[in-house]
Parts: sequence; C-alpha cells; structure tokens
Amino acid sequence: MRTKVLFLSIALIISVLAINAQNKKSDSNAKPSSKTEVTYFIPNMHGEHCQSIIEKEIGYEKGVKDLKFDLKAQKLTVVFDDGKTTADKLKAALEKIGYEVKTPSAAASCPKEKQAKSCCSKHH
Repeated sequence: MRTKVLFLSIALIISVLAINAQNKKSDSNAKPSSKTEVTYFIPNMHGEHCQSIIEKEIGYEKGVKDLKFDLKAQKLTVVFDDGKTTADKLKAALEKIGYEVKTPSAAASCPKEKQAKSCCSKHH
C-alpha cells in the first residue's frame, strides 16, 4: 500500500512539472508585442492645461506607454503597445475628448492663423 501511494505521489509530481514546463514553452512561443510610436498634430492643444487633460485621459488608455508633448509645435507623440491598441483608436480617443487630430503632414497645409484660432475652449 505504501508503495502505491509513493508511486502515485511521484507520478503526480512529474505530471505537474511536465504541465508547468509545457506552459512555459507555449508562453515563450507567443508573439511579443512591440512598441509603436505615432505623432499627431493637435491644433487646439495649447498650454499645460491641455497637456494635463490629455495625460489624464489618454495616458491611461490601454497599451499607452508614454506621451511626449511639444506644446509649441502642437505635437503629441504617443508610444504604445501595438498588441493592445492602434493609432486609429488613440486618434479617436483624442477626438472624443474634444481635440482636433491631424497627422503632421496634414498640419503643414493648415494656415497658421486657423491654428491659432482653434483653441481648446471646450476645456476652459
């Protein structure tokens, strides 16, 4: 009887170890997420007030790793995990909180006087 219990205990331990090893192997084969960086031109982003709103709302979006602001140029660079979100979802989130979002190339075609008039008045 003791031999059977000992044998079953050893078999159980070996089974648990084998399952654990298989799980670790499958985790290492999973495709790792990569960090992606996207830059947006936000003509109605002015000053630290707008920066704090964006940090509060977008900084906690799923997958966002870092936000880099250039307030003078009205640019926001977002570093994110492309396995958890997309540039389009981030753009939609910015628009949802009241910001006009363009790519930097589209911003070059926007006249400076139009950029200056479109302030983040929705937030003031």
